[in-house]
Amino acid sequence: MDKDLNYTVLNNKYDNKIHISFSEFNLFNQCGHRHLVEKHLKLTEQVMTVHLFFGNAMHAALEKSLKEAIGLKRRVDFFKRTFTKDMLDHMKDEPGFQQELKDFLKQGEDLLNILSVEDIFKKYKIVSVEEPLFEHVYGEFYFKGFIDLVVQDRETGRYVIIDWKTSGQKWNIKKKMTDEAFLAQMRFYKYFWARKNEVPLDDIGCQYIVLNRLKNKKKPESGVGEVQYVDVDSTKDEIYESIDDYRYIRVFL
Repeated sequence: MDKDLNYTVLNNKYDNKIHISFSEFNLFNQCGHRHLVEKHLKLTEQVMTVHLFFGNAMHAALEKSLKEAIGLKRRVDFFKRTFTKDMLDHMKDEPGFQQELKDFLKQGEDLLNILSVEDIFKKYKIVSVEEPLFEHVYGEFYFKGFIDLVVQDRETGRYVIIDWKTSGQKWNIKKKMTDEAFLAQMRFYKYFWARKNEVPLDDIGCQYIVLNRLKNKKKPESGVGEVQYVDVDSTKDEIYESIDDYRYIRVFL
């Protein structure tokens, strides 16, 4: 089941509840007016871009690999089919379509060759893939989201919440770690997943796995980027502070 269908099922199940996802929380913090226009008045539509379809196809290929334990060749083929279909359906009339399709297909294949899903199976037990969260926050308000992957270390027993990210080039980790909005996403996932599954916060780690298409976006000829493993360690106080911020926006919704 793909993520869009998962969201539809979740929304239908809880359609009488007021739910706030991380993306909505983040949008509200960035600009209250945009939040009003996009989420409540619904006056804008999501912009279709090659980056959106690339990210969706990479997520879909990794989800299928983890659920069905398919090998590298099938993983790459699935990515290529998914990405190509979305591009043909939505972007074929855009300028530079053919070259963009070719470049992104090559970058996706290169990244999947670098990222070893098999190593994940060796080190971890798979706990869940695309796990839905719909957890009570306050009154009629609920947190809604999906966690890409939850695993458990075979040696230590520690859980790790993993979120896949696609990026044009390598993340500036130092800058990311000073961005409270960026840090809040994993804090929400950790808090609500722990509560849902009755696991102590101290027994859970969080990690972004960043799939960088290029070494340098300004110099595409420099070749494929790298896979970054970015651990996000938050204290309980930091997690609770983010949750308090999340509860606060209910006043405006």
